[in-house]
Amino acid sequence: MILENYIPECYDRIKVVGDLYAFLNEDFAPKANVVLYPRRLDLDFDALAYEMAYYFELGEQEIFLKYSEREQIEDFKETLVDEDLVDATNVILSDMDFLYSAGVKTHMRLLQTYTQHKATYGFHVDGLEQDFDRFMTCYNDPVTQFVKNDDVIKVSGHDAICRKGAEIYQFKVGDIWKARVRNKPQGKIDDLFGALFRKKENRAFVHRAQRSQNPRILVVGDKRC
Repeated sequence: MILENYIPECYDRIKVVGDLYAFLNEDFAPKANVVLYPRRLDLDFDALAYEMAYYFELGEQEIFLKYSEREQIEDFKETLVDEDLVDATNVILSDMDFLYSAGVKTHMRLLQTYTQHKATYGFHVDGLEQDFDRFMTCYNDPVTQFVKNDDVIKVSGHDAICRKGAEIYQFKVGDIWKARVRNKPQGKIDDLFGALFRKKENRAFVHRAQRSQNPRILVVGDKRC
């Protein structure tokens, strides 16, 4: 498959697939930290985000709706008169169903500013001392940015230090991706070899959120291995 121009050329840390079946079944081995299914959604998710922000009374705090609270999104959909916005809501519900059926602990997130995890705006890695795969899709801008592992100088805890002048890449609206999160220490020997061979710097998915002037909709999920 031809790589999109927003992905580093000849970059083996990201595997690009052509459909959702391949997305679920593609493994990260031998080197990838992301599996990406490029998707283009021709619907007005910006308008939908504003409708959701009004309906769910989005303030400064983030709103999380678990899959078990899916009915609240269905209730919101019943208030819509614009069929395009209904279709956009159905995309979100369908994505949540898809991930949940694959064993992913799934929720929809509505926010304008990250209030609980402000460090998300700096380059970082997810899941300290955890082992899971993180699934994500952003329905409107701004979308997640990332750097190549060659440009990662150091990963210390949650934070990552990148080479000055490193090129920054960005996924597109509608893309759905899963990122390998493997930060749980396996013991002192593993920590020693990890540091010696720059395991985190070479393999971690180093990324950041962007500050937004508008409400955003995301679907996020974790699947433990």
